[in-house]
Amino acid sequence: MSARSALRRAVATTALAVLAALAPLLAWAPAPPAAAHDELLFSDPSEAGVLAALPSRAILTFTGPVAEVHEVSVTGPDGSVTNGAPTATGPEVRQNLWAGPDGTYTLTYDVVSSDGHEMAGEITFDVGGSASGEEGTGSSPPTDDDGSGSSLRGVVVPAGVVLLSGAFALALWHRRRTT
Repeated sequence: MSARSALRRAVATTALAVLAALAPLLAWAPAPPAAAHDELLFSDPSEAGVLAALPSRAILTFTGPVAEVHEVSVTGPDGSVTNGAPTATGPEVRQNLWAGPDGTYTLTYDVVSSDGHEMAGEITFDVGGSASGEEGTGSSPPTDDDGSGSSLRGVVVPAGVVLLSGAFALALWHRRRTT
């Protein structure tokens, strides 16, 4: 056996050993959460916003197109201030509002995204009274990041796939060279 053949065999054996050692780890690595579903990106009025006066309409902006609107309603201290049916254009849903008194309002929504995923929630905001001079326009909903290291999985799983592919290619190359 030549030195070159011995080196090839050693490299192939090492690659297969590394592959065998990593295979159980890759099998136990949990899959990253699905990121395909749309979600609320922005709202006007914003969650916990304080407004000087009730706006003439509420606007919800989602990360993808809205296919169907089941409900958008705004309720205040004197009851509903919703004026007519909501309209959806692309990722944006608009709901016209009647004028209402100062106080706490709740915007409730229930829509279906273009991928069939139902999105529902509530946004609470205040009008007048306790206004601190800041108008709450624009809201980013809380993220799903729970600090569990899902970003690490996003690196480990692809790296494992590359490693497995490389080991498989090396094994095939070695097999072709020895036959």
